Amino acid sequence: MRPRPFVFALAVAAGCARSASIVAPAHEPGTHPHPTQATHAPLPAAPAPLRRLSNEEYDNSVRDLLGDTTRPAADFPPDELAGGFESGSVSPVTQSLVERYLAAAEALSAAAAPRLPTLGGCVPAQREAECAAQLVERLGRAVFRRPVEPRERDALTSLYARAAPRRGHERALALVVQAMLQSPAFLYRAEPQRSPEEAARALTGYELATRLSYFLWASTPDERLLDDAGAGRLACAEGVEAAARRLLADRRAIDGVRNFYRQWLDLRELGTVSRDARVHPEFTPELRRSMVEETLRFAADATLEGRDLVRALYTSQESFVDAALARHYGVEAPTRAGFSRVSLPAARRAGVLTHASVLTVHASAEDASPVMRGKFVREKVLCQEVPPPPPNVAIALPRVDPSVTKKERFATHRVAPACGSCHRLMDPVGFGFEHYDATGAWRDREGGRDVDATGVLEGAGGPAAGFDGAVALGELLAESPRARRCVTTQWLRAALGRRERDEDEASLEAAHAAFVTSGFDARALLIAIVKTDSFRRVGFDRGAPQ
Repeated sequence: MRPRPFVFALAVAAGCARSASIVAPAHEPGTHPHPTQATHAPLPAAPAPLRRLSNEEYDNSVRDLLGDTTRPAADFPPDELAGGFESGSVSPVTQSLVERYLAAAEALSAAAAPRLPTLGGCVPAQREAECAAQLVERLGRAVFRRPVEPRERDALTSLYARAAPRRGHERALALVVQAMLQSPAFLYRAEPQRSPEEAARALTGYELATRLSYFLWASTPDERLLDDAGAGRLACAEGVEAAARRLLADRRAIDGVRNFYRQWLDLRELGTVSRDARVHPEFTPELRRSMVEETLRFAADATLEGRDLVRALYTSQESFVDAALARHYGVEAPTRAGFSRVSLPAARRAGVLTHASVLTVHASAEDASPVMRGKFVREKVLCQEVPPPPPNVAIALPRVDPSVTKKERFATHRVAPACGSCHRLMDPVGFGFEHYDATGAWRDREGGRDVDATGVLEGAGGPAAGFDGAVALGELLAESPRARRCVTTQWLRAALGRRERDEDEASLEAAHAAFVTSGFDARALLIAIVKTDSFRRVGFDRGAPQ
C-alpha cells in the first residue's frame, strides 16, 4: 500500500519564501535562520519537552542517513511514555544506554565506512582532507538536522586530522561519523528558550523541519526539507502545509503512521505478553508478529487512503491476514505468501477493537479482562482518564466460581465504595469483548456457559446505549462525538510529545474543525495539526529553573 498523493498548489511555498526573505535577518552559518511567522495574533504556547529520539526514530534515522537496516535500537532499553506516546523526555540517560549508543555508533560507522566518501559528496580526484571537510558539512547537516556550527566543524575536522595518519582516510571518516552519532545534536530534539522574558516564540525553520519529519515520517528530515528550512519556506503556515503534503505523499509516511498506531493502541507491549502454552499453544512468536502487522497495515491503509478514518477504524470488516492469522481467525488462508486483504466474518470482526493484537495486549495472562479492555476504550478511544486504584486496595480478579457468571463475579467491583465509580465506567464497556479470549480468538462459550457480551456505553457524547458484542460497540463509537474528537487529541499528543494543556485549546479546536470539515480524512487532520500555533510555536516554562 502506498500513500495516495493529493493535490495542493505548491506555489504558496514560494510566496512564503518571499515573505520570509523580507522579515528574516541575514544569518551566520549555524544560527538556525528563519523563525516561523504566525499569520494572526500569536497565542500563548506551551513549553516543549527536551525529546530524545525514540528507538523507532533512531532506527529510521540511521536507515535514511546511512542506508542501514539492521535496527540497532532493538538493543536499547524500552522507551518510556509521556501522554501515551514515546517522547524520550521521561527516563534519564543511564550508563548502560550511553554504552549502547556507543556500540551502535561504532557498528554503524564501520559498516558505512566504504560509502562515506559518496555520502559526503566527494569525487575520486578530491584531496582527502577536502573530502573530510565536505563530509562534515554535508553529512553533518543531515545528522544534526541543521547546519554544522563552527565549533562542531572545528572539532570534527580536527578529529579527522588526528586520526587519518594512523587509521587511514576511510577509517578516520568513520570515526567522524561515530562522533556525530553520539552527539546530543543527533540524539536529542532540542527547542531551547531564547529568553525567559518571552511568553513564547516561533520555532526556527530547522526546528520545524525536525518536528514535521519526526511527526509524519518518524525519521529525520530529508535534504529537500532542510533546504526548505534554510530558505525560509517553512516561515508561514502555507509553506508548512506544502511541505507536509509532500511528506504525506512519500512512502515514509507509512512509517510515521505505523509508529503512531503502534503506540496509541499499545501494540509495543505485545512483545512482552505471555500466555500459558498448555492453554494457548497457538500463541507463537510467529502469530504475535502477525497480529501486530495486521493492525499496522490496516491502520496505515485507513489513515492514508482518504476515507472517514473514525468509521474505518472501528467498523471496517476488511483487514490484512497471513496464514498464521487466518488460522487464528478461522478464515480461509491467503493463496499467496505474506499478507492479503480479506473480509472478516461480519458478526465477529470489525475494526481495530476486534483485532487479535489489541484484544491480546488488553487481557490478563489467564483470561479476557473486562477491566483492561474497558479501561482501554475509556482512555485511548474516548480520552477519558480513569483514576488509579486507591492506595491499599487489593488489585485481583474476582475468584472463579462456576456457579456464577463472570458479570456476577465482577459486580462486586461496581458496588464497592472505593472501586465503584471507576468500574462503572470500565466494566460495562469491557463486557462487550467477552467473545474473545486472552489471545483474541473467538469463543461462544466460557466455563460451560454461553458468553454474555452485552454491555452499556455511556458518557460518549450521547445518551447511554446498550449493545451486544464488540462489533456493535464499534458502531456506537464510530458515531460518538467524543470518540471522534479523541482521535484528534491523540494525534496532537503524538505531534507534541506531551499531553495537551490549556494553551493548546485553540489549536485542538482548529485541528478538529478541519478534521470534521474534511469528512474525517486523516490527512486533513495531520495538515491542520502542523499549521497550528501549538505545533509551530514553543512557550517558556515559568516553573523551570532559570
